[in-house]
Amino acid sequence: MKIAANTRMEEVVDACVMVPINPLSIVLTGVSVVLRFLSIIINWSLAYDYWLGGLYSYTAWTIGSILVPMVITSIIYTNVLAASNSAQRGMLSTVVLSYLFRDGYALHYALECSKAKTQGHKELEIKYYQQLLREECDVGFIRLFDSFLESSPQKILQLVILMRSSTKLTYYRLFAFVIYFGSIAWCIQAYNRSNRLAQLDKYDIAAKGRFVQFLFLLCLTVSRTLCIAYMASLFPLETLCFCILHVCFCGTVVFVFDSPTIAQSRVLNYIYCLTFGVVYIFIFTPVKDAPTKYKYASYLTFCLLQNIVVCVLYIPIYLSTAIIALYICGIVLTIYYYLFCHPSILCL
Repeated sequence: MKIAANTRMEEVVDACVMVPINPLSIVLTGVSVVLRFLSIIINWSLAYDYWLGGLYSYTAWTIGSILVPMVITSIIYTNVLAASNSAQRGMLSTVVLSYLFRDGYALHYALECSKAKTQGHKELEIKYYQQLLREECDVGFIRLFDSFLESSPQKILQLVILMRSSTKLTYYRLFAFVIYFGSIAWCIQAYNRSNRLAQLDKYDIAAKGRFVQFLFLLCLTVSRTLCIAYMASLFPLETLCFCILHVCFCGTVVFVFDSPTIAQSRVLNYIYCLTFGVVYIFIFTPVKDAPTKYKYASYLTFCLLQNIVVCVLYIPIYLSTAIIALYICGIVLTIYYYLFCHPSILCL
C-alpha cells in the first residue's frame, strides 16, 4: 500500500520523474486546509449552541462524535508517521497541526517545490517533491478516516436532530451541511488522487476528472446519508445496530482478504479495516491497487436496491424521489468518469 510505496517513490523521483505542480493544485490544497478548519469550528460551535439551548443530550452526542474519531485518527496517523519515518518532525506537534490543518504540510511542500522549480534549484525541487509525495501518502489515510468517522456521523446526527425536534434549519445549519457534504466528497477525491500519485506508473487525475469525480461522490454520499438519517430518525437503535453489523462485516472481509498493514499490531490493523467498513456504508473505495470494475458494479447495484427498498417502505415520496434520483445520477457520472475522464484511458 502507500507506506510501502514511499521507498519506491523516492527512487523514481531521484530519476526526475515528477508530476508538474500547477497553480490549480496548490489552490485546491489550500481550499482543503480551509475546509478542514471550517468543519472543526462548525462541529464545536454546534455543540456549544445545543448546550446554550439546554439540549444536553444533543451536546453530548455531538462532542462524542468529535472526540472518538479524533482519538482513532490520531492513533492511526501516529503509526503512519512512524512507519514512513516522519517522526523526526516532532510527533505531537505534527499530529496536533494535522488535526487542525490536515493539508498544511502538503501545501507548504507544494509551495516550496514550485518555488525551487522557478529558481532552477533542481535538488531542492526533488527534495520538496519527495516530501510532498510522502505527506500526500500519510495524510491520504487520514482524509478518508476524517470523512467517514467524523464528518459522516456529524451530518447524520445533525440531520436526525433536525428531523426529530423542533430545531429549525437556519442559514448557519444549512451552511454546516454544505461544508459537511462538500468536505466528504472533497476528501475522498483527494484520497483517490494521492493514491494515484503514490503509484508513479499511473497518470495523475486531470482537473476535469477531479471535478466529475467530486460530483459523483457528492451525489452518492448525499443520497446514502439522507436515506440513513431518515431511517435513524424513525428507528435510531435499529439503524445503529444495522450500521455496526455492516461495519464489522465489511471490516472483517477487508482484514481477511486484503490484509492491509499500517502497524505491527494486528489489533491496530483490524481497527484500520473497521474504518473501511464505515466507509463502505456510504461509498466503495479500493483498499489496494487491483481491478475494481466488478466490485464497483456490485456495490453500486446493491446500494441502489437497498435505497429503493427502504424508500418504498418507509420514506415519503418527495424525499425518496430525491434519494433515488441522486444515486442514479451518481452512478451515471461514475460511468462517465471511467469512460472519458479516468487517467488510464484519457488524460487531458
